[in-house]
Order: sequence, then structure tokens, then C-alpha cells
Amino acid sequence: MAIDLDERARLVRDLGSHNSMILRNHGLLTAGADIGQAFNEMYWLEMACRAQVKALACNRELVMPSAAVVERTAHLYQPTTRRPFGVMEWPAMLRYLERRDPSFRS
Repeated sequence: MAIDLDERARLVRDLGSHNSMILRNHGLLTAGADIGQAFNEMYWLEMACRAQVKALACNRELVMPSAAVVERTAHLYQPTTRRPFGVMEWPAMLRYLERRDPSFRS
């Protein structure tokens, strides 16, 4: 929690126009237009971090994708290219939680 107003201002400044960032020594921070988008940002950022840690644990030279592949993939995740994160996934996650625990919404 950022209680200090100066810290809040720095976080907002550093986040800029992005929806997520990795805070040194503090973990991950995500934002979204609603809770569904913020949740999905966090989910996929955490999955990316896990994949990187697993890849680094192999103690082998990593094969990096070409700049063209990186650019094309980044393009696919722009809001102008597809629906924002959370639009479809969040309702599905809520249904999943309701099936696991019928009192979830109570």
C-alpha cells in the first residue's frame, strides 16, 4: 500500500501509460479500467515471470525471438488490436469461483 503521497505520485509517474510494472523488492503492480482487467494483467504478468524464472533455472543460453516476432506479438496485445484484458476472462473466472463455492457472491 502506498500511504505516502509522494510515493503515490512516483508510482503514477513511473507507471505512465502502461498497465503494469515490476517494483524492485516489492513485487508486481497492475492497473486496469476495472477489476477484471487489473486481475488479468496481474495473472498474465505473473505467468510471464514464472516462465522466465523456469527458463533461467535451466542454466542454458536462452534462444530469444527475433525483433519481428517481438514486435508482432506486442502488436497483438494492444487495445486497438483486440479487446482489453478481462473483458471475456473476468466473467468466466467469476463463474468458476461460483461453481467452486456457491456462497461466493453472498
